[in-house]
Amino acid sequence: MEIVSYNAFDLKLLSSKDISYNPALGSGQLQVRDIHYVTLVERTTWDFCQMIDEKFIKSHNGLKKWLESAIDNGWIKTDE
Repeated sequence: MEIVSYNAFDLKLLSSKDISYNPALGSGQLQVRDIHYVTLVERTTWDFCQMIDEKFIKSHNGLKKWLESAIDNGWIKTDE
């Protein structure tokens, strides 16, 4: 076997339309539509986090499930 070509992408630079959050894949699983045809956008890590949070919330029909996951996984702090 001979490798003749490859591409590497920084995940945070893939456009929003190229990344989807599919709950059927399991917790925290992102899906890239077609890695051979992606659009790259300039985005900070913070912008990327906001984008995937938004995708998670939309896929679970609201903020409640995101908040439960965020507390369970220590993404946010509570006074408790």
